[in-house]
Amino acid sequence: MTRVLLVTVGGSPEPIIQAVEEHQPEELIFICSAPPCAAPSLDQVIGAGSPCRYVSSDGIEVRRPNLVTQLEILHFDPELQVLELPDPDDLVACHRSIAAFCQALRERFSALELIGDYSGGTKTMSAALAMVLLEEKARISLVHGNRRNLVRIERSEGVRTAEVGPIRARQLLSNQLPPLLECHLYDQAALHLGDFRQLYLDSLDAQTLEWIHELQSCLAVLMHWDSFEWRQSLGVASSTALPEVFPEMLAWWQRVHKAHHWLVEQQPQTDVTGYELVQDLLLNAERRGRRGWFDDAVARLYRALELLAQTYIQLECGYDHQTFWTHPDILRDKREWNVRSGVGGLYWWLKQREGGAGLGGAASRQWFVLQELLDARNHSLLGHGLTPVNQGHWQELQDRISNLVMTALRELGCQQGPPPQQLPGRALLDLPAAQHLLGVTR
Repeated sequence: MTRVLLVTVGGSPEPIIQAVEEHQPEELIFICSAPPCAAPSLDQVIGAGSPCRYVSSDGIEVRRPNLVTQLEILHFDPELQVLELPDPDDLVACHRSIAAFCQALRERFSALELIGDYSGGTKTMSAALAMVLLEEKARISLVHGNRRNLVRIERSEGVRTAEVGPIRARQLLSNQLPPLLECHLYDQAALHLGDFRQLYLDSLDAQTLEWIHELQSCLAVLMHWDSFEWRQSLGVASSTALPEVFPEMLAWWQRVHKAHHWLVEQQPQTDVTGYELVQDLLLNAERRGRRGWFDDAVARLYRALELLAQTYIQLECGYDHQTFWTHPDILRDKREWNVRSGVGGLYWWLKQREGGAGLGGAASRQWFVLQELLDARNHSLLGHGLTPVNQGHWQELQDRISNLVMTALRELGCQQGPPPQQLPGRALLDLPAAQHLLGVTR
């Protein structure tokens, strides 16, 4: 690992010498103002004679050689170790030049430890260096000392590392996490937070670390729900801020869990229709589609269509959906009505049994939609074919199957209650921990 220190050079050489003594770099880079600037700090680095001016505590001025000489830099190469800024007050130009120089450093050194000290130079030079160091996730330091004027630090008293962890946390939440949350990529958001915490562990205070941990806990709960781990999600959610910020979502989760229990244990539940699991599976398919995983989304739509029929058969027709195809009545119907096992067979059986009523009637009126879904799934890579599902096809199927479920519930007279709740995207930034990290006060 090669340690490289970048320093902005101004009118006082002492902060630079102090920074070099503190960090002991293997390579030192001087960022200087240069002609046509009226008073270029480049002279401090390579000027002839004694360009460096020191003022003692009793006010006596002392002149010394340039910084390269004072620091006894061997094999100094100004082409590689000096960055000249002709206009040290142009923030855009300074930022562009320093960023390009840092990129060149990464190409020169395969393993680079980048440190920057912004004590010297113009305010614009210091601001540009600090901005680039933040972008590069580099260490930032500052030489401090008592100021007797507004021009320079005449006598430095030490070097301190700038605490930029909270700034970087705000950047993470403002720039990197929102696109991931919008697509419900909770695992990637959690990885970003984990990497950030590990990388800046030494520069983050205890409160910031606690806020990051709270966000990670909330993301873990959502990841469990997204993976159909309903009981685990509900068990852990109560220890997070999710119930407080998203109470409707937690109420929906309770209903989905009850519906699942109803189907598995065949024990009727109160305050649910029994079809909540179907609706939540549609929400899961929608999340897959938003991520661009269209084959995954269609596979879930296919399963939702099957689960709708299975739920209906159990709740409305009185057959256990787990043993449906082996029931003596169904074996007889299969022979008489030429019914095949599978999703298509379930709806064909319902159509023969109910005619134009119930789910069988609703399905028969939209049979072309069902057939299209079955074909899309069978021809997809996750079915039996080699044709990937595109975004347009997924979105159309998502809308149509959602409408079919709503129509079926309405015709069954199911009291829907509060609508299904999609998992939050950017709204997760409304969590108290995220608000604190973003610096939002309420």
